[in-house]
Amino acid sequence: MNFSSLGDSVRQFQLNRQNVALKTTLNTLVTELSSGEKTDKVKATGGDTARFSFIDNRLKILESLSFVAKETQLTLSTMQTALTNFDAQRGALAEQLIPINAESPDFQVQQAGDDARARLDGLISTLNTRLGDESLFSGTAVDQTPVISADAMLADIAAQIGGATDKATIIATVETWFEDPAGGYAMLGYTGDTGDHAERRLDAGIKISLDARADDPGIRAVLKGAVVAALSQNLTGLDKGTQTDLLFEGGIMLQAAATDVTQIQARVGTAESETERFAVSQSAEASALSMARNLIIQADPFETASELQAVQLQLETHYTLTARLSQLSLVGYLR
Repeated sequence: MNFSSLGDSVRQFQLNRQNVALKTTLNTLVTELSSGEKTDKVKATGGDTARFSFIDNRLKILESLSFVAKETQLTLSTMQTALTNFDAQRGALAEQLIPINAESPDFQVQQAGDDARARLDGLISTLNTRLGDESLFSGTAVDQTPVISADAMLADIAAQIGGATDKATIIATVETWFEDPAGGYAMLGYTGDTGDHAERRLDAGIKISLDARADDPGIRAVLKGAVVAALSQNLTGLDKGTQTDLLFEGGIMLQAAATDVTQIQARVGTAESETERFAVSQSAEASALSMARNLIIQADPFETASELQAVQLQLETHYTLTARLSQLSLVGYLR
């Protein structure tokens, strides 16, 4: 009768290989149970990895675009809040200035001029609002503060006015300073970018324009009215009649600028709405793709747990057999 048996070295090698195989399977199942995903993507997709790769890549792109959309929403929301504050200051100052006339008490005229000067500071401060390290109303030049200080603005305009003390010259000079494309506000007052409006790319072929800048005609109209009113107390040699005329004219300018500011707010609101719509659409797409991805590679927790228990039992049995075999001796064998 023929008899064959394995040598000790061969048997030890087989035991080690089985041990490694069982441990590898055990680690794989533990990973799948904790992550909820199958580790063998090729097997999970039936060899069709192209569809899975597309879904995975698109999900990564959507994650990045989601960050851009949220950042854009925050920027637009902060811009809208600033514009609301800007318009509120415009309206309050207009209401205060329009009732001023030649019959108004001196203290009221003085107070109105002082308030106009203070409001000018507030208006400029609002336009210089920053979100983090970026200016909101300076276009693409986000590192630049868009509007110079009220002191610098009034000083330059006063220098242009010279010694004139009549209402017509003062208002004409202010108009020119704010409207001249080659000087005044365009060259000195506004320090942001004047090129194409800033844009945010929300997806392929989809961009949102951030076109609210401090050089907008509506913004200039508000500042112009506040400056005219502030000059009533900033210029020397003006009689009360000229002062009250400047205060009244400034109020009328501020009131007339209401529609322009509303149009800027409407544009920002439209951009907000578009950004929200794309954000919702992208979120829905990400949810659908995540579901499709899970259907492909999601590991069944109950099946994985059962397989894990079976492998653990195999590994325990393997260790038991290995321990017993290691205790064999020639004497024991001959018995």
